[in-house]
Amino acid sequence: MLLQKAEIKKRHIERNIESSKRLRDQFIETHNQFLNNALSQTLLNIKESILNLKKRLIKELKISLKNLIKEKIDKEYSYYITSLINRIKEVSPIVDKPPRVTILLNNTDFNYFNENFAKIEEIFKNEVGITKTTTDFIGGFKVITPNEDILYDYSIDNLISKKSSLIEIEFSRVFSESEVKNLEKDFEQFIQKKKLDIDEFLREYDRI
Repeated sequence: MLLQKAEIKKRHIERNIESSKRLRDQFIETHNQFLNNALSQTLLNIKESILNLKKRLIKELKISLKNLIKEKIDKEYSYYITSLINRIKEVSPIVDKPPRVTILLNNTDFNYFNENFAKIEEIFKNEVGITKTTTDFIGGFKVITPNEDILYDYSIDNLISKKSSLIEIEFSRVFSESEVKNLEKDFEQFIQKKKLDIDEFLREYDRI
């Protein structure tokens, strides 16, 4: 009888141990899965945040650059006009095509050259005209054909857009990929530590 009771008690203890082990393993699995999900989501959020920050800073940099150039043009307009004329002279052999080309200018530059048209006319062999652009830009010019095909785009907005890659490279230099990797590594180590902490906690619990 005593042996039978002892066997029943033994099986009961074994079942409790087995049940406790299953619960322990399930808890560890759930906890680790939670940490892994948190890691994946956080790393994704870090990359998205940096990407959004990069886009916003580049956009703000372009705006600041345009404002700075506009301010510079306004302060030194005569120098700007001289530079503009020199650039038109440089590209005239390329764009001076019959029967006619038209130079698109912003409102301010159009008003200037409308009163000083000879400065442009003397550069070209073929017929040339000037007109205001429908979408105003900071400065520079565009040369178009009678069919309104763009032969040459020297608008400041276009020049800034072409240099966007250099702006992005400079940004990447400040927010380097290695720094992002270090940030990811630090967080991964934090998650790994939390996994070890729960293991240690359960070992201490088992000793109770």
